[in-house]
Amino acid sequence: MLQKILTWKFGFIALLTLNIIISSIVLLLVFLPKENRFKTNYNDDSRKRVGFTIKSNKDDLNQLISYYLQKETKRPLNYEVVLTNMVELRGEMKVFEREIPLTMTFDPQVQENGDVLLVQDSMSIGRLQVPVSMVLKYVADNYPLPEWVYINPSDSTIYVSLNDLHLTSDTKVKFVDINLEQDNFVFQLFVPVE
Repeated sequence: MLQKILTWKFGFIALLTLNIIISSIVLLLVFLPKENRFKTNYNDDSRKRVGFTIKSNKDDLNQLISYYLQKETKRPLNYEVVLTNMVELRGEMKVFEREIPLTMTFDPQVQENGDVLLVQDSMSIGRLQVPVSMVLKYVADNYPLPEWVYINPSDSTIYVSLNDLHLTSDTKVKFVDINLEQDNFVFQLFVPVE
């Protein structure tokens, strides 16, 4: 009789442990991001490159941003990115079959590898109060974005991976400083010489 009770208890504990392990794995898979899309290391392909430091202003960069967004998305844009005192994303959001104006502002932060992290600062969608993560998910799902722009709704950020931007002649670009208030932008171009 004691043997049957011990076998039953051992079986119950083993089954309980197995259920806990399976539940933990399922929860872990549900809450982990699908993939780590952010690049933290500057891609250096060991080719010899010559660096050029370039200073620019908002007007010139606004034209460049507009050009590259249209070129990279290959679809008509239903939004625009404009540099003012912040980085602004302006577009429209469809709610109940109506187009409602959407404006989000971001604070740009230059990363060590020269990429840019845009941290969400403010948002307006008509008069609606909508969670930022929901709006960023909407933007990621409905706006044609270049493949080098990654939206992370859970962190309220947009990561602009300049390492993934393909320029002619395999030129690489890397931001050094972004100062919107003083209208001063410094970046480097690395042109291959071999």
